[in-house]
Amino acid sequence: MPLETIFNLMQRRKELEQSLQLLFNRSCQWSRAERVRGAATIENLTQQLVEVTEQLDTAKAA
Repeated sequence: MPLETIFNLMQRRKELEQSLQLLFNRSCQWSRAERVRGAATIENLTQQLVEVTEQLDTAKAA
């Protein structure tokens, strides 16, 4: 895997981690409706983070 692709994956992972942290920091202030949407967003971002991490692990093993 090209270094540029690995760098992009690392950047994406950092962005996902930061987004998740922001969501967690604000979650205590959410209304009931926001909690439902927020939970779905956290789940989605977490899945993306897992996928990016798996891609990075595969690239490192190659």
